[in-house]
Amino acid sequence: MEYVSTSSFSVVSNGSLHGFFAGKKGLRQGDPTWPALFLLSIEYFSRLIKRKIPISNFNFHSKCEKLKTTHLLFADDLMLFSRGDLPSIHILMEYLQEFNDVSGLAVNTSKLSIFTAGIENNQLHEILARTDFDRGEMPVRYLDIPLAAQRLSVRDYSPLVDQIANCIFKWVAKSLSFAGQLELIRSVIQGVECFWLQILPLLVAVVEKIHRLCRNFLWNSRRAPVAWEDICHPKDEGGLGIRYIQSWNVALLARILWNIHRKANTLWVQWVNGVYLRGGSVWDWQPKKGDSLLLQRLSKISNRVVTTFGSSEAAIQHMAGWSSSKGLETSKAYKYFSLDYGEGFLHVTTDLRSFKKIADARYALILKNRPSTCSLSVSIQRLCVVQYPALAWHQPTYVHPSQCGEMA
Repeated sequence: MEYVSTSSFSVVSNGSLHGFFAGKKGLRQGDPTWPALFLLSIEYFSRLIKRKIPISNFNFHSKCEKLKTTHLLFADDLMLFSRGDLPSIHILMEYLQEFNDVSGLAVNTSKLSIFTAGIENNQLHEILARTDFDRGEMPVRYLDIPLAAQRLSVRDYSPLVDQIANCIFKWVAKSLSFAGQLELIRSVIQGVECFWLQILPLLVAVVEKIHRLCRNFLWNSRRAPVAWEDICHPKDEGGLGIRYIQSWNVALLARILWNIHRKANTLWVQWVNGVYLRGGSVWDWQPKKGDSLLLQRLSKISNRVVTTFGSSEAAIQHMAGWSSSKGLETSKAYKYFSLDYGEGFLHVTTDLRSFKKIADARYALILKNRPSTCSLSVSIQRLCVVQYPALAWHQPTYVHPSQCGEMA
């Protein structure tokens, strides 16, 4: 720590150096040397736990015993895991104190919280009294993502909705053309979504809120002349090329599913394979009622892909075509999942360009076929002339394959 506290800095102004200025506050986040020095110091703490845990009476958390996981670190945030008994917590406190004595880095007690589950009240009060911990309440935000012990509610997604709303309100007063508004939605807003979508399944109500914000921004709060689902079609199909949130969410989660299948070298994938799959295949595994929403959604994606292609072997072979050495390419997965808008039905949208070419047809509709409902390839787009009185020209319609005429 002497090296850090006695460091000095110089400033380049108008092409010449000025200084040196002594660093009086020691190691702080944001200092150029902070990441490397913090990594070196915290590595000591990791090795300390790894060396002493086996020779102590420490009890692992029930979900961490398989991989012997005791802690997680990101930047200067530290998570410690143990069974909810006083001896185990006391051991962790001793290790933190030893780390403080060696490195000079102390825990900020004002930001320290303990999260418990299944502990009797008298035992919990004893733990809180001996450790001076503040009891934390779920959900809590970590890296701007909500962590919860139960199913996430619409309120838990409010930071995402608020962040998108702030992006829109910053630009709503600007004189943007339609193309500028479209590009803002495509790049900025969907970039904000991506961080959440690749981690959490979005609820339908949250998707509707995001669609409403984007729709009002794109059409200046006027009545939308085109349905949002049609805008999300590729440009060569008459859309504007905006990603459909639900399909994009599924494509990003499919990448997690693929990482679990190929047993990617990450702690989370190893944890899922060890605790939940227990050596089995992710394609055969079925979640329990109390499992997280993410695991349940991954199971639904797995079941849907297996059902579509007929077997897990065929599904693996097909998804392998979407992947590269870096993992699953989400753009290819999105092209597949964007075709599916309903279970057992074909998504029908009107195409004015095709309608003009077929003057005699009463209804000219573009059908997006699914392999599970039609023998044609996923990528084929065919024009279907449907003579069905219940269909309305101005509304997107779902038509069962048995109600369709011949593919023209």
